[in-house]
Amino acid sequence: MSIQQSAIKTREREFHNMRFGAVEDSRAKVRKYYSVLEDARICYKSLIAANVFHGARVLEYGCGTGEDLEFSRSLDCDFYGIDISPEAIKKAVARAEAAGFPARYAVGDAESTNFDCGFFDLVMGKAIIHHLDIDKAMAELGRITKSTGCCIFIEPLGHNPIVNLFRLLTPTLRSPDEHPLRERDIQILGRYFRGVEVSYFGFFSLAAIAFRGTRWCDIAFNRLSQLDRLFLKRFHWFRKYSWYSVIKVSCPLT
Repeated sequence: MSIQQSAIKTREREFHNMRFGAVEDSRAKVRKYYSVLEDARICYKSLIAANVFHGARVLEYGCGTGEDLEFSRSLDCDFYGIDISPEAIKKAVARAEAAGFPARYAVGDAESTNFDCGFFDLVMGKAIIHHLDIDKAMAELGRITKSTGCCIFIEPLGHNPIVNLFRLLTPTLRSPDEHPLRERDIQILGRYFRGVEVSYFGFFSLAAIAFRGTRWCDIAFNRLSQLDRLFLKRFHWFRKYSWYSVIKVSCPLT
């Protein structure tokens, strides 16, 4: 590992230790804006549910504090989780123990795990890939995922100028080295997996944020989400300007 890579990992660990060790999540005040991504979350969970089976080995890649415990339990699988932050893992373990959920959480490096080759049937993760070196992460995922398995992620994209302005104005909400995915990053996935499927969310529906707290919020969101689906299906070039993506990669080439 180079000095630069080591420095990035140290900064990521320190940032997330501070975030997860705090009494209140630093993102709590802006979490309300993420309500317009409900379609993306539904797609993410539906894909996972459709690709898991009883007794499967599942890894939550960058598991954080294991906050989505009920969904993880519902998968009826042999569940693992890794995160770079010891503070996050401490909370994930406590949460799982309190709920009687036999998950195996551990501090780990997502770009160089200690798992055997082809160990997992499914790997899942929320907003983790954009914190990593894409090539190293994909190479490692390709190594630890079974040939019949897949990896499913929900990730922010980096082309929308409005979202990027928000990011510029709120730098303390993010680690200094994270990098929302751009087209070139999506293309890298194909070097390591034969199957690459990407769905896009939060193009027109991003505007539903303006209706939060009004009686028109749900109507606006539903109409704009429908417009997203119709528009992005026809005009592929605009997809990269969506706020978020749901990614499924399968058939590892490594």
